[in-house]
Amino acid sequence: MSLMISWGDGTGDIDTSGRIFLDAVTAYTQSHTGKVSSHPIDGGSNISDHFIRDNSKFNISAVITAIDISTDTYLIMDPEGNTAINTHVAPSAVSVESTDNSVLRRLIPSSIGQFFSDVKPIVIVDSAKEDQIEQIRGLLKNLMSGVLFNEKTSQFDPNIQLVTLYEFDGIILRKPEYNLVMTSMIFREDQNTGYGLYCNFTFEQVTFAPLKKTTIPKDVATPIKKKSESKATKGNQDGTPDVGTAPKDTDPLRQAKQND
Repeated sequence: MSLMISWGDGTGDIDTSGRIFLDAVTAYTQSHTGKVSSHPIDGGSNISDHFIRDNSKFNISAVITAIDISTDTYLIMDPEGNTAINTHVAPSAVSVESTDNSVLRRLIPSSIGQFFSDVKPIVIVDSAKEDQIEQIRGLLKNLMSGVLFNEKTSQFDPNIQLVTLYEFDGIILRKPEYNLVMTSMIFREDQNTGYGLYCNFTFEQVTFAPLKKTTIPKDVATPIKKKSESKATKGNQDGTPDVGTAPKDTDPLRQAKQND
């Protein structure tokens, strides 16, 4: 079994739309969990009145190679007909060439000609596309931490991509999992990895609730408005004057003199 990671609709640039197939999947797990409410009662047990489903999680350990050794990956397409970024044609056959171009060398059998020259043959194979591996690494990182320039605000906004995960058998894609967000990504390198990209992914299947603007009904807005209006200062309830207010003179003799 192999997997393909797909994001975007295939009409945008490489930062907003693309497909990457994983050459080899060494581990693939799906986790579907949830929890129920718990309320203790006098009988010494718990009762439940509802269930909350957690987001499904997908954990993948995979390898992306620098040289594609298969012969039909260019036929792997998503439902819209888009191919993967790391699609290659079948590798060329390995050839052996010699730098000795003498006529005598071409006429005599190789079993004898090997004694007439010390020229070593040249083995020609397809070169590893190490630069493409680095490109794929960058694209995978952008799925989780990319940004996109917003021309209206002249600022960079987060560009977290929703991912679709496909299984494919041969060239047939099946079992799509939609609305996945990458929550963890690990790249492993050691003396044995070579030009391969060894990676561990964790995806979480999410459900977004869109925001909707609406007008508050008048019978609800009026009470809220009254509660939010500023209230007149009426002094402190303990009888002490507010700061900045002159204390009231309560002496009757002084008040009588002032009245005279």
